[in-house]
Amino acid sequence: MYRFLTLCMILTLVLSLAGGCARKKQRMPRDPEYVNAVELKLKFRELADQLLTTMPNAALEGFVGMPTSFVDQNNTSRSSRLGRLIAESMFYEFNQRGFPTREYRLTGNITVVGSRDNLTLVPNASIVSTQRWATILLGTYLVDEDATFINARLVRASDGLVQRTGQLVLVNTPIIERLARTDGGGYLYAPLTSGQGVVPIRQIR
Repeated sequence: MYRFLTLCMILTLVLSLAGGCARKKQRMPRDPEYVNAVELKLKFRELADQLLTTMPNAALEGFVGMPTSFVDQNNTSRSSRLGRLIAESMFYEFNQRGFPTREYRLTGNITVVGSRDNLTLVPNASIVSTQRWATILLGTYLVDEDATFINARLVRASDGLVQRTGQLVLVNTPIIERLARTDGGGYLYAPLTSGQGVVPIRQIR
């Protein structure tokens, strides 16, 4: 009887330890895809640091950021899930650093393109360049065989002056390869024309 009770106690202890290890494993996932996703988030954080921590910091005082979807460098009329994810991540990263951003897509000038569920600007939507508070985050990505190169810049809407720049190199992990697939839609950033007073941002279908 004593041996039976001892065996039961040992089994109970082993099972409790096994359960604790399982729970600990869930809290610390080691799946390669999850690790790649976390590393991508850290890369976006690095990009935000490059854009906002460059001296002198006073150069961005009083400005409001407007992140836009990054586009394919080889064809700036196209974007992808990667391009839109970068923009959405910059909204978060800027906000976390106390740099104000504006969600300009909630002004009513938005539409759903085709059967896609992402919101995009309608044709001829414009940002008035006389609004000197606006700095637009523009960027491109170039997908090579082994790596993806990202270039970003904060551009003053009033005159197109580049205020800050940032650059990343991403290893083409499976998640990057999936996100970077062009979906046929994107943004074309037309240059500021003297006398027009607007910076057009229109959707290319």
